[in-house]
Amino acid sequence: MRTGTSVRIDEETKIIASEVLKQYGLSLSEGINLFCRQVAMTYSIPFELKVPTERMKKALKELEKREGKSFDSIEALKADLES
Repeated sequence: MRTGTSVRIDEETKIIASEVLKQYGLSLSEGINLFCRQVAMTYSIPFELKVPTERMKKALKELEKREGKSFDSIEALKADLES
């Protein structure tokens, strides 16, 4: 027997997740169902959860404010990462 539920997520996350799942032939509902089945089968979250580092927090804030760097090539990105 199936039951209905309601999930509140921000619009951008919903759009991106729907597009990714579509590439796997899944709807958003099927993706959420898959996630819940994995939780039920393993009694755990089916991916590693990490506390963001200070560097990651800074990067996330930059992304939210659209202040992140952009690069014209992978070489430029690598050079920046190595500096």
